[in-house]
Amino acid sequence: MITLTGVLACVVNGDTLTGVLHQAAWLVVAITILVLVQSVAGRLRGKAAEPLTPRETDG
Repeated sequence: MITLTGVLACVVNGDTLTGVLHQAAWLVVAITILVLVQSVAGRLRGKAAEPLTPRETDG
């Protein structure tokens, strides 16, 4: 059913099936890069240094 819908969408929009597959491949690449960036950002956020506080001095 999904394949039939995809083919009908290509016919209605005038796109070729290879063009749609090319766009889908780039979508997968973009999502993969987004997941990797989010993963690295999460790890770096966990290792963030604590902010320094001024020392209290006597007198």
